[in-house]
Order: sequence, then C-alpha cells, then structure tokens
Amino acid sequence: MPSGNYGHGIDVQEYSSRLERVRSALKQAGAEVGAAYATPSYPADVQYLTGYDPHIESAAVLVFPSNVVVLGGAEGRRVFEDGATSGEWRDLIDFVIPYQDYGNVKFWTLHDILIDCLGHLPDRIGLLSDDNTIPISFRQQLAGSVSPNPCEFVQMNDALMALRYQKSPTELALYREASRIAGMAMVAMISAVEPGKTELQVAAVGDYTIKMLGAYNSGFDTIVCSGPRINSVIGRATARVISEGEMVMLGVAPRYNGYTSASGRTVVAGPAGLAQLELLDHAAYALQLAAAELREGNEARNVDLVPRQYLREHGLGEFHMYGVGHGIGLTECQEWKTATAASEYVLPRGICMQLDIGLFNHPDLYGLRLEEPFVITHDGRAEQLTDVPLVTAPA
Repeated sequence: MPSGNYGHGIDVQEYSSRLERVRSALKQAGAEVGAAYATPSYPADVQYLTGYDPHIESAAVLVFPSNVVVLGGAEGRRVFEDGATSGEWRDLIDFVIPYQDYGNVKFWTLHDILIDCLGHLPDRIGLLSDDNTIPISFRQQLAGSVSPNPCEFVQMNDALMALRYQKSPTELALYREASRIAGMAMVAMISAVEPGKTELQVAAVGDYTIKMLGAYNSGFDTIVCSGPRINSVIGRATARVISEGEMVMLGVAPRYNGYTSASGRTVVAGPAGLAQLELLDHAAYALQLAAAELREGNEARNVDLVPRQYLREHGLGEFHMYGVGHGIGLTECQEWKTATAASEYVLPRGICMQLDIGLFNHPDLYGLRLEEPFVITHDGRAEQLTDVPLVTAPA
C-alpha cells in the first residue's frame, strides 16, 4: 500500500470522491471495469485517480467496483509506495524495463488480476484514457485477458477529462503555487539572457529556480530558443550561443505536487529594435484582449477570436500558429477543453487556463511566444496568476 504522498496536498477523501464519480460513469455505461494508462510524459489519468506519478516506467490503473489496482513494473512499485495516495499495486510483466531481470518478483497477468478483483471476466471495459494515450499493445493485452469470452470496449475518456477539467479548491491552490514558481523562474531567466551565453545556460537558471522553490518536475523541458530557433515553436534549449540583438523565446513549466503551470516570454538580448518592440507590443495587447474575454458565462471561442481579429488587423494573422487558450492542470496543454476559434462551450467557474499568443515564421523577426496562467475561481472571478511584465523594457 502507498505510504508516502509527500506534500501532494490532495487528501484521501478527494481521491475517494474522484473514484466514486468514475465508478458512477462506468456503471452508467454498463462497464464493470475502467482502464486508464499513463506514461512519464503524460501521467495525468493514473495520477488523478491514485496520486501515482510514474517515473521512467509506464503504468496503468484498473478501477473496479470496490478497489483500484495500479499496474506497473517492478521498480515502479517503489515509486508508488513512496508517493501515491490510493490503490494497490500489481507487477505486470509488460511494464518492465526491457532486458532487466528482477529475480523472484511475482508478475501478474491481466487475466489473473481481473479474476482476482472482479471474480469473473468482464463483458465490457471502459477505456478512461484517450485512444492516442493507450497503446495498441495494452488494448490487445486487455482483450486477450478475457479471451475467448467476447469483451466490448467503450471509450470513456471524456468522462474522466470532464472531471479533471473542473478543479477543486485544493487543485486551484496547487496551480496557484505552480504559477508563482513559474513567474519567479521566468524573472530569473529573463535576467540571465545576455549575448554570449548559451541557451542551455539560461535554461539552467530556470531549472534551478523551479526546484529550489519546490517544483519536482516540469510539464515540458525548459524552452530557450534564440534567433531562428524560435521557429522550432517548442524546441528545447541547446548549446547555441545567443547573439547581440537577437530575440530569445523563453518557456518554463514547473510541476508542483503534480500540478503544472507555465510562463512564456520573449525578450531581446541587448538593446531592442523598434520592429522588435512593435511585434512584442502587439502580442502583449492581443494577450490582454484574450484575458478580458476569460470570464464565467462567456463563450470560450471569444478568448481566441477577439485577439485573433486584432492580429489580423495588424498584419500578423498569418503568423498566429495555434489557439489562444488551453486547459492545464496535471498536464501542460492536454486538459481537455480549449479556448479556440472552434470551441463550442461556455466558460465555467473552477478552471485553470493558459493564455498563449504564439507568432512564428515571421520573415524578419522569426516570432515569439507570450504565455500566462489564469484561473476562473469558484466564485466566478478570472485572475491572472503572475505579475511578470509581458514585455520587458529594453536594455
């Protein structure tokens, strides 16, 4: 059984409530078992249900009517026991690190786990993770575990994503702290940008800061892209040396007790030119327009359409690469509902959202990103969560 949960902030009762809501959705769908899947880069579904954040190994979870089983490799068991909140562990051979020998460890089969926990083989299994998250191999293993009995899969990822999208007060508090750390790390990175430094040296300042302030991981690798590398959009920092007068795109995404926030800015290494400042000012104003639309009861699409129209009017529409608003929480940029031109829902209360203006492939300046964390609180107020200036005064 898990015994750690060091400072995760989500108590056992909240996990129990999540599981009961999932079980209710499974029952409504006629599924006796729910299955979710996680990788170290996309841990959210398993972590939301158990508190387990897989490291190195992948993992899965099976939700039964009366218990929850986490499936992983032999080394993952120790991580689960150190930090998870709910569930029981079973070693599954399919999750073992390749070419390792774990001696006398007992490995279960999915067939045996289903019989042990359910008493029989299920007729229907609800898939709680998206198709692009659950590998074909795991689906095949699930199907093979009940063979020759016919078993129907029902896709239920929207049910779990809907639960994850609406945040509890505790979740919003964790996101606020992650955002505070993001803001402080961004300030440190901006101060570190100067000609002659490498991108990696600037990124190291961000990485150091987030861990010193309590973030144990990142939602994405810290971004420092200078000059033409801005057009890599989400490129990692490299050994490239930053040159005088280049624009430098920065991004940091601290993961605090499971919850990720992000901050993105673009600055100039040294004195800024008028064209650079004009581009940065247009992007900053577009983000402010988006923020004004982020409120309970407003159509989510307006968060995107209003700044998009502004950028078009100023000749920048063709460089605007993606939607302005995206959900965030246990993962960065993969929390179900977005605020894009195609969004067909009304903004609720109790959500986290990143507003992100990304302009790329500009013929002269390459581009930029400005990204900022926001919440709509449980009393309906929209709040920006850092005070880092969108445009830094030129040196």
